[in-house]
Amino acid sequence: MSISHSPYVRCFWTGTLYLTNGRAMPIHCTHISTQIIEVEAAEGLQGSKLVKLELKAIHEGKIATIKALCDPQLDVFNEHNKHYIKLSYHTISDKDREFIKEFADAHS
Repeated sequence: MSISHSPYVRCFWTGTLYLTNGRAMPIHCTHISTQIIEVEAAEGLQGSKLVKLELKAIHEGKIATIKALCDPQLDVFNEHNKHYIKLSYHTISDKDREFIKEFADAHS
């Protein structure tokens, strides 16, 4: 199943980012599309080259736990004393990508 690109929209879902050093940290999503996601976290990536992302997603009464392996693109300490982290999906299920697409299309 081929899923087209979705718009890049604001998102307020929360979840957890798992680093390669064994650390897990709470995050919240700021923007999302079917290709990339931006999150804010209290800590940075600490050298992780691949991270596991789990998001508690909700859209029109449907709840999903989106799970993906992600490639970090950017980790910047921002003006809110948080780390702004931009990730691209390395591995994500078609079902999860479709959920994101429906959410993004509805909010664009």
